[in-house]
Amino acid sequence: MASVYRTIDGDQPNRYSTAPRAEKSAVELREAAAREEVEKRKRSKAEPTNLALPRTKEWAASLPLDIQPHELIRTFGRVANLLAANWSDSAATVACFYHLLSDTRGNRKGFPPKVKMELLTLQSYFVSQTVGGVMLGDELRRK
Repeated sequence: MASVYRTIDGDQPNRYSTAPRAEKSAVELREAAAREEVEKRKRSKAEPTNLALPRTKEWAASLPLDIQPHELIRTFGRVANLLAANWSDSAATVACFYHLLSDTRGNRKGFPPKVKMELLTLQSYFVSQTVGGVMLGDELRRK
């Protein structure tokens, strides 16, 4: 009959065991602390995904070829997701562009030149497609 106070593998004492435990070396303690830190980070608040969502890729594909923000989607997927989600809401899209393209904190590095150019191109296209803050439908653009 097996004891309820011992583990099967024998290496790790059961946490309920009354048997004395061997002292851990400094290296083992550091390794255990590092593992605990990694686990703590995993349980911490998750970072937003930086990958473009399928609906974002569909939104980009619906734009004219010379407007599609390929570099933005590749390097800053979360920003592209934000623009795609707000594209049909004029006020929200204008606010997004404002916050993305202006440094209100005074210490931001800004976007790489290629991404910034795509954002400016998108902004220009967005403005050209809106009249008085209302997106024009395809039927209105053709007239």
